[in-house]
Amino acid sequence: MRTEGIRNHSCKWLILCAAGLFLCHAAAAQQAQPLLASANFADGMGEAAAPAAMAQSTQSLSTVEAPATLPADVKPVEEYPSRRKWIALSIVQHGAAFFDSYSTRQAIGNGAVEEDPLMRPFANSPAIYAAIQVGPVIFDYAARKMQRSESNFIRHMWWVPQSTSTAMYLFSGVHNMHVAGRM
Repeated sequence: MRTEGIRNHSCKWLILCAAGLFLCHAAAAQQAQPLLASANFADGMGEAAAPAAMAQSTQSLSTVEAPATLPADVKPVEEYPSRRKWIALSIVQHGAAFFDSYSTRQAIGNGAVEEDPLMRPFANSPAIYAAIQVGPVIFDYAARKMQRSESNFIRHMWWVPQSTSTAMYLFSGVHNMHVAGRM
């Protein structure tokens, strides 16, 4: 019977995963910039309107209403990060946490011992599946708050808590499967 402990952290793999996710996010943001600029120009939101569109207008200048400006405390919608990306990261993160709890149960079934003192009471029962979801919920909340932050830097780093947590859960799950002797 194995008595090898289950480890839920590794700095080397965590740093590599976080760096990889950061690079992927930065590359995706660079590819989206030209698309956003061309979409704004096509919608008439660019710096200059198309001359053909101006010539087709039949309204006189006296009947054209100026658009209302946003109050000072409200930011335009395009400055906030996407909610769809947040939801996608949430789904991946909760799935990784489920994988970690499944692999923990498999390893414990083969004689391993849970080393995390917070998860140890739940490790021998199916309650671990619910208990492990507390962490992802906290990281989801933190990421959502970061998306709505006033700080430009924090608003652009909203994805870090969820991505880091996902990488930790995946690493822990793979480690647990190795401990269980299933891989």
